[in-house]
Amino acid sequence: MSGARPAGAPQQPDAGVVAGVGARRGVRAEDVVALVGAALAAVGRAPGALVALATVDAKAAEPGVRDAARRLGVPLLAFPAAELAVVRVPAPSAAALDAVGTPSVAEAAALVAAGPGARLVLGKRVSAPAGRPGTATCALAAPTTQDTWDTWAITRGTAGAAEGSPGAAAIVVPSPVPSVHAPGCTGPAGGGGPRRPPRTGTSRHQGDVVTIRPALLIAGHGTRHEGAADALRTLVRVLGEQHPDVPVAGGFFGAPASPLPLSGAVDALVAQGATRLVVVPLLMAPTGPIRETLPEAVARAVAAHPGVRAVCEPELGPDPRLLAALERRLDEALGGGARRPEDRDRTTVLLVGRGAADPHANAEVVRAARLLWEGRGFAGVETAFVTLAAPDVPAGLDRCRVLAAAAPQQGQGQRQGQGQVQVQVQVQVHRIVVLPYFFFAGDLLERLRMQTEGWAAAHPGAEVLGAEPIGAAAELAEVVVARYRAAVADGAAFAGRAAEDARPAGDTLPGTALSATSAGGPA
Repeated sequence: MSGARPAGAPQQPDAGVVAGVGARRGVRAEDVVALVGAALAAVGRAPGALVALATVDAKAAEPGVRDAARRLGVPLLAFPAAELAVVRVPAPSAAALDAVGTPSVAEAAALVAAGPGARLVLGKRVSAPAGRPGTATCALAAPTTQDTWDTWAITRGTAGAAEGSPGAAAIVVPSPVPSVHAPGCTGPAGGGGPRRPPRTGTSRHQGDVVTIRPALLIAGHGTRHEGAADALRTLVRVLGEQHPDVPVAGGFFGAPASPLPLSGAVDALVAQGATRLVVVPLLMAPTGPIRETLPEAVARAVAAHPGVRAVCEPELGPDPRLLAALERRLDEALGGGARRPEDRDRTTVLLVGRGAADPHANAEVVRAARLLWEGRGFAGVETAFVTLAAPDVPAGLDRCRVLAAAAPQQGQGQRQGQGQVQVQVQVQVHRIVVLPYFFFAGDLLERLRMQTEGWAAAHPGAEVLGAEPIGAAAELAEVVVARYRAAVADGAAFAGRAAEDARPAGDTLPGTALSATSAGGPA
């Protein structure tokens, strides 16, 4: 059934419609603009009827798509593939499913963006630039509150789309035009109108990029140290510069007097228009039972913001990129520059974790030590803990010293004596590098250094070096963004069960979905 306007049909008024757009990599803005213009003309809609372009997250970063939205003077709405995949459409595509994770981009995005109960007024069309294969697709949808020409309507959105998703609100990235990016740029929840920015008089929107992309909330744990707060601020700033389309903020939980509280970061993101938060914890290992877990802290922070949902990702663990950052810190402690294999061969590393009452949490530090040792040429990597768990730092240093003394020493040459061959041993001084297995400076690092200095003073013959924590390293930024993207791609995470269905307090809560309602906040 065609959605095109039949010959002789009356001209439609400028009722708002949304153009869903799919695109190949490298699509040109002029091709998108021409295709959208032809689609509007096919159903008798004036150019002024267009209120937004809509697409899948994976295509929202295409320069041609973004530039087309600016040329058309409308916002660009981006939706997770998981949200579009459940929308029933007349022209699904197996190629689109393989490429971006949804069988429909143009038609599904148009339906979801146009609001609950929307209908297509024009099915998917493919661009046909002269002499070149098609690089874009387009479909048009309008809310049922408008005259959608039932005779030519093609399909409804699914019940999931009609009920509205957690992404119903939009985050506005400010543009140079101050009069068009007011904070309330979405229709009322559950309303039938398209998600469109406000307009004043007859002025046209100047092309703000609008996205329903969730915000990124980075959560550090248990410090009131200003240096740690500065490091987190640096990480947030770097990520904001690298990914300007993602609202990002950071704060600490488990420290009531922190200079950068988690609740303040949540407030800041909500003030920017965020309604979905992906919470990435700066934890190398699980915390074990503590007074307030991360999901509990996030639930308390979002309780003041009805409609806001958050999903807490698990701890980062020994990601290969973080292990590479730790290795770099070890080399810096050893003096940096070009090093010989024997420099590592006579070095034992003491990897020191926070320590927890949960043996499973401590076992994660031991696992990281093994992964750090594999293939890197160190004599060994031992573990210790600053608090709550054994071995403590002095005991860990004792073990490193004993193992170094028992290790075979390097030797050269032989000498003959009374029919026996004896090996002449060349003894080399063995050294220990104490490596913090946490991210930032703070109370834990100060306690670790005090314990290390006290042990070194009692063992003047030992060479003990201290490495720096990872800090706001480039590798940490990469891991945080990778976790965020994985959570966004798994759109179902925000539809997960609430906190009361999660594991007991004190356990890790990977993928736990939280909202103000589930946290006991306002309904």
